[in-house]
Amino acid sequence: MHGDYKKVLLNHPDKLLSAVLVLVAIHSLAFGLTLIAQPAVLMKFAGFNPDCDHFFPAQGGVFHLIMFVFYLMGATQIEKYHHFIVLSIFIKAVATLFLVTYCFIAEFKWIIFLSGIVDGVMGLMIFLAFQHYLRSKKLAA
Repeated sequence: MHGDYKKVLLNHPDKLLSAVLVLVAIHSLAFGLTLIAQPAVLMKFAGFNPDCDHFFPAQGGVFHLIMFVFYLMGATQIEKYHHFIVLSIFIKAVATLFLVTYCFIAEFKWIIFLSGIVDGVMGLMIFLAFQHYLRSKKLAA
């Protein structure tokens, strides 16, 4: 059964791209809601002071919810919303650069560094799946 999923995804680049975007969307939804709620236990675990001003992290959470919508739009209608897919790759690249740079220039926190690495991996996954999709369209034309 496991091999069947792999075969289906590799033979259907649109399904692969949609699956990647849905997984990234789920991550953005969870991260966005967490940034908005800012549970004290998670904030402490991540190395942040839970008694800080909550506005800017919540604003970041709203941004993640907006990206959640963009990822889902791209996943459900690739042709119509291909520009959101390109935007997603750009945003993931900028996020990776910002987060990793912040760690080494301003303040190192393991959660920020890990977030930068995860954003980079997600951006690479979107990029590779999108390239696979575009190559398959070119071959079919």
